Order: sequence, then C-alpha cells, then structure tokens
Amino acid sequence: MPVEDDLKTGKMAFAEWRFGEAELALRQALDQQPDLFEAKAYLARCLDARGDMETAVELYRQCLKAQPDNATVHLLLAQSLLTLGRYEEAWPAYEWRYNAKSGQPFPDIDAPKWKGEVLDGKTLLVIAEQGYGDVLQFIRFLPQVQALGGKVSLACSAPLARLLEGTAGIDHLFHDWHQAPPFDAYFPLSSLPGALGVTTDDLPGEVPYIEADPRLARRWAGRIQGGAGKRIGLCWAGRPTHPNDAFRSVPFDLVRDHLPAGNRYVSLQIGEAAKDAAGSVVQDFGTRVNDFADTAALIHNLDQVITVDTSVAHLAGAIGKPVWVLVPYVADWRWGREGETMPWYPTARIFRQSEPKKWEPPLAAIAAAL
Repeated sequence: MPVEDDLKTGKMAFAEWRFGEAELALRQALDQQPDLFEAKAYLARCLDARGDMETAVELYRQCLKAQPDNATVHLLLAQSLLTLGRYEEAWPAYEWRYNAKSGQPFPDIDAPKWKGEVLDGKTLLVIAEQGYGDVLQFIRFLPQVQALGGKVSLACSAPLARLLEGTAGIDHLFHDWHQAPPFDAYFPLSSLPGALGVTTDDLPGEVPYIEADPRLARRWAGRIQGGAGKRIGLCWAGRPTHPNDAFRSVPFDLVRDHLPAGNRYVSLQIGEAAKDAAGSVVQDFGTRVNDFADTAALIHNLDQVITVDTSVAHLAGAIGKPVWVLVPYVADWRWGREGETMPWYPTARIFRQSEPKKWEPPLAAIAAAL
C-alpha cells in the first residue's frame, strides 16, 4: 500500500476514534517514510488519545524541530502537557492558540499587551476570548490581577455578563471590548494562568468564586416541582458546533434510561437539545432560562448536577455545587485522563468512558452512585 494510502487510512480511523487501526496505519506510513510530518503528528495525537502522552509529547517536539512555527502542533503539545500537569512547560505553548508570528491576537487594540508587571494604578482590559467554559474556569484569577494595584475591566459575551457582574476581581464589565473606556494595557483571560505562573501545586481550588444572585435564586426556587428525593440538574449535550461535540454529548434517551426513581430531575439544557426532555420525568423550563445568571440561580437550588463536558460543568464547579461530569474517552486536558477528581473544581466527580463512544458503563456507574 502506498504511503499516501496508509496516511489517509490512519487519518480517517483517527477521526472516527478507531485508534488501534489509526496507530497501525500511521506506523506503516512512517516505516516507509520516517520523516513524514503529517503521519508523525497524527501518530502523536493517536498515542495521546490512547494514554501514552509522554511518547506523544516527544513526537510533538520532533515535529516542531521540523516545523518550529506550526501553531497547531504547539497547541497540541500544550494540551498534552496540561493533561500531564506539567503547567510550567505548557503555558508558553498554550499561547500558540494565536498565530505567534503576529504576536497580537487583537490587532485593532491601540494599547500594549500586558506583560505581568505591577499595574500601579493602571487599568487592564481583560478580554474573555474563548468559550463559556473557559471563561468560567479562568475568571478565578482576576482577584490576583487586581491585587497588583490596578483596575480590571472585563470584556465578555452577553450571556455571561449578568452572572459575572460584581464578581470578585472585576471593576468594570462590558459586553464588547470596543465599548470599554480608556485602558492602559490589555490581556486575554485564558493567558492569565501563564502570566501568573500557575502550577498544579498552587492552583486556586477554593469555591465558590461565582455566586448566584440571591433574588434570582429565590425566584427559581418556587419553580422547581415539589416531591421527595434529591433535586438533580441534568445537562446531556454541549454546543453542536464544537468540533468534539459528537463524542462529548450523550443521547437524552440513554441518560433517561439510567435515572433511578425517587429523585427530582431538572433540565439545565438549553438550545435544540432541550426539547428532548419533553414529556419525560425531567422538568424542563424551556425558554425561561435566558442566560447564565438564570442557570446559576437554578443550580443554586439543586442538590447536585450531572452534566457532560460543557459550560454547565464549569458553572456548577465554580459555584461549589456537587457536580458529576461525564467525560469522553479522549478527555479535554482540564479533566485529566484518570481518576475521579481534578484540581480545578474540588466538588467535581468524574465518570469516564473506558471505551470510545460507549456511554453505558459511566451512566451505569452514576445510576449506582445515586
């Protein structure tokens, strides 16, 4: 078989999470052409997915010797290092989520990028530039920035604004950084761990660092159906446009079939997937959940949350609510690759897939734990 066919077969198998087949095809390609960059990079991703992250890291480094400006490989390396807990090595590589050649992720900003220095009365514009979950995870670092002696303005998307208004570490909040008043420097929110030198040893783990609005919480308390048993919030699907959503979301019917009787189940799902709960034992609030402030107020009134890897997991963890997270076989770096706990959210318990695409075992484990 020509090397091109080996590589194509490996890439296709990788995309479908058939990692054994992918690894075999990619190794065959490299046997024929040892310096084939794309085969080596895909083999690294395959080994990473199968848990051999140390070998994957070495392969990524070999790839970067051949193409030192390859931003995709730098980011893949960063994610592997973060999964391994090697944060000091990881954060510089994590900055390659932007094109490092320009060095300026927001070229329209007429201000310098902050370099981590003492602010000494200056105003720093922090831009929440990634997904909702990333924002909820990294917002915990703003008090440390504020403690450097300046003002912190946060620019975040509208669905988060009402929730984060008044959160510790934020002096001013805006939906759009273009509307921010004058500032002296800017910085991406997701770059703060690197700027602050965060390691697994000193990772802030105290919760809550986000709290629900008390008035909203009282309003939502009256909407939850009465009855015996625990009040458990459910979220079974993430954002459909996420590149990994097909592997992280769970069919609602599968979740429903693993719910033990005797509890009160409440939907925390939004979007099209929320319709799946219609007519089931899961109470659905439909369009009454307007933003994350409503979701936080609803979570405040629950005993625990069960969710897939999406923003609800981060929100429940930030609030300090017991949250059980269904994690796919290839887990995002923040959940690690083994164990039931993780340092970012001390109230989280992780239920992992032991095989790709097989949700029944972790759902059965949740049912038994309930």
